[in-house]
Amino acid sequence: MSQNSLLKASVEARIRLTGWTDTTVTRIRKRYANLDRGQTAFEYLGIILVVVVIIGAIAGSGIGTAISNKIAKAVESIKAGGK
Repeated sequence: MSQNSLLKASVEARIRLTGWTDTTVTRIRKRYANLDRGQTAFEYLGIILVVVVIIGAIAGSGIGTAISNKIAKAVESIKAGGK
């Protein structure tokens, strides 16, 4: 084989390999590009559910009343100090 034939075969192989890798990389990027596009309605629903459970636990345990009483006392002390 002559030098030109080897060079020609090498260049052709390189072109085909580059084309194949470009196509493969492009397909992989397209496949995984749209996976993380922000919050979905299902994720928001999960967050709302967690907040509702926390509020329900606070209201059901009586801690909510204690917290409200302490806040009311703090507000009352601020009012009393202003007179």
